[in-house]
Parts: sequence; C-alpha cells; structure tokens
Amino acid sequence: MYNKEVLRMQEAERKRIAEKLHDSTIQDIVCLSQKLELAMLYMDKDMVQSKLELALAKKQTKMIIDGIRDIIYDLRPMIFDDIGYDAAFERLYDKLDQNGYDVHFDIDNISMEDGITAISVYHIVNEACQNIMKHSKAAKVFVFVKKNVDKINISISDNGVGFNSKKIGNHFGLSFMRERVKLLSGEIEIISNDKGTSIHIAIPVSISY
Repeated sequence: MYNKEVLRMQEAERKRIAEKLHDSTIQDIVCLSQKLELAMLYMDKDMVQSKLELALAKKQTKMIIDGIRDIIYDLRPMIFDDIGYDAAFERLYDKLDQNGYDVHFDIDNISMEDGITAISVYHIVNEACQNIMKHSKAAKVFVFVKKNVDKINISISDNGVGFNSKKIGNHFGLSFMRERVKLLSGEIEIISNDKGTSIHIAIPVSISY
C-alpha cells in the first residue's frame, strides 16, 4: 500500500512538472523564437527596430532561465544542502514580499536529520503559497510551522477570494499537498470561503523512514 502511494505521488509530481513546463517554459521559448525571427526580418530594413527586438529577446531569455531555475528549485531546493531549512523559508518569504503581499511567517526549525519531513514541510508550504499567488487575489499571507513533542502543526492562510473545495476537487495543487501529508501519516483540513482560505496540517514527528 505504501509503495502504491509513493508511485501515485511520483506520477502527480511528474504531471505537475510537465504542466509547468508546458504552460510557462515552452510558451516563453515560443515567444523568444518569434522575437528572434522579427529581429532577423528587421535587420536589413530597420536596425533600430531589430536592436529593440533583440533587447526584448534577451529579457525573455532571462525570464526563461529564471523560470527553469524555479522548477529545479521546487524539485530539490539546493539551499537545503548548502545552508539549510531556514534559508529555504527565507527565500519563500522574500518571494511573497517582493510580489507585494503582507507576509507573516512564524517557522520553527525542524532538524535536518529528519530530511524527508523537513523537505516535505517546505514543499507543502511552498505549494500552498504558489497557489495563493496564482489564484487567491489575496493581500495577506500567514504561515505558521510549529513543532511540539509529537507533532508538527502547519497553518497557511490568506484573505483572498477563496474557492469551493467540492467543485475544485484536487485542483490548485490540493492533490499534491494531500498526497504528501498522507505519506507522512498526517492529517489535512482545508477551509475556504469568500473571506479567504485556511489550510491546517498535523504531521506526527515520530514517523521513521
């Protein structure tokens, strides 16, 4: 049963990556190709316009590189290996802050000796925050990760437009979060209405891997 859940999680992750590559990276590369074609067309007729198209292509190339880096980072945050757990959450905080959100983080440190749990907690919070940025139209984001003797309690909430969980089903990354929590023998509750969304998760700390 456990192996089946792991395989399901892997397939969900592959699907998520494929959709992200298709919806962003491939579309950006198509746009870059069009800009380069325009630059070539203008080269003999209007050098100023040609240089403008090349400048836009350069900017598009940087966006593609940044997008691919984000995908790689989502798979395995290198900061976990280089600096640690806290730095990964600081990067996520900065990303929300730079996008104009009023951000409130209160994150307890989780021992990196329990690497699977620590990385999973980060991925769950990151997925929830990505959903907030994409769909919620929120102004405020609250994230709490609190560890006690036997549990890690995670709370992510926003003051956005919310959604109907019955209609949404497993969209908006909900399946991803539910599967990760399930593999960690945890529990998840999602409450959403027109005043915002709250996700509450409890993960036991005594699970061994």
